[in-house]
Amino acid sequence: MASIRDLLLPADDRDAAGAVVKKEDEDAKTDVTSGTARFIVEFILDVICPYCYIGFKNLKAAIETYRVRHPEAVFEIVCLPFLLHPLADRSAYDKSDYLISRTRGPEHWVGLGEAAGINFTWTGRTGSTRDAHKLLRFALESTPTPTRGGRNNRGTPTPSSRVVNGSTPIHGPAVQLRLLEALFRAHHESDGDISDPSFLASTTSAVTGFTTARIRHVLEDESGEWKRAVDALVAQVSSPRGLAVRAVPTFVVNDRYVIGGVQSAEFLVEEFERIRRGGAR
Repeated sequence: MASIRDLLLPADDRDAAGAVVKKEDEDAKTDVTSGTARFIVEFILDVICPYCYIGFKNLKAAIETYRVRHPEAVFEIVCLPFLLHPLADRSAYDKSDYLISRTRGPEHWVGLGEAAGINFTWTGRTGSTRDAHKLLRFALESTPTPTRGGRNNRGTPTPSSRVVNGSTPIHGPAVQLRLLEALFRAHHESDGDISDPSFLASTTSAVTGFTTARIRHVLEDESGEWKRAVDALVAQVSSPRGLAVRAVPTFVVNDRYVIGGVQSAEFLVEEFERIRRGGAR
């Protein structure tokens, strides 16, 4: 098993088997991280995963701490889908049965949740997260693209931008991140069923400002374009020729540094410091 130190090596320095590969043209490539004040974080996740919610909370705390040290720092977070159970139906499981049978008992999650400021609950149903990922992608961009960065994700940096009441809702990373937080909270701290289209539509409309009609159009997805985009992105992040992600949460920073697993906020802050220095330890 790869160590955390191995996971933090630049992602493009690895072959399909995970071995470190020496670059032949390192000098020709621009080092976007050296002395950087801008961090583009790709957050690979599945909404159903409690570890991903903990990772999200720790990431937010780390960014807040890092900005105190470096007020000039700008963070942009883009969510990428991972399907832990791609064949699951809607509302397929009782939430308590799903978590206990596939992961750990309630006492395990209570302890982890308290440390991250999460009050895990076990009521309600759960199931496929594909529709949730379709809406997260819709929050990022108005039309689906099968590319990691998306089309419309270079607006106001996250998480500072907001949809102002009365204005036209916008797509972008900040809106996507706000929707992600709402879905995480509803699923893990309430009885929200993230596989239920009605729940997804009402939650997304309340958080993003988009009309229910537009949201339902994405959910119904008669052309299948949103499903194809999500599936293509899942393939990109999990393929050996892509990022070769096998578990979530995973963070990819500036398209180069991979941080795998649930890490503390303190650990993430130190990794941001390392990346700011161009990767030097």
